[in-house]
Amino acid sequence: MLRVVFYALAILHLGPGIAFAVMAFGCGEVPLLAGLCQKSEIQAFAYLTAGLWVLMGLGAFLKFKVGANA
Repeated sequence: MLRVVFYALAILHLGPGIAFAVMAFGCGEVPLLAGLCQKSEIQAFAYLTAGLWVLMGLGAFLKFKVGANA
């Protein structure tokens, strides 16, 4: 149970942190992020944060699912 709490806290804190780093260093001349970075900063930050939360949440779910079957 404690492990689940640590994973949840890590996901909640890393999502915005990684989104901020991507926006800070990836919204220059990088063509892959051009569509995302042309939006307002707060909207791009919200989309990146939500996407990262979903991605890390699915990763944690798969890790627990595989760990439970092993």
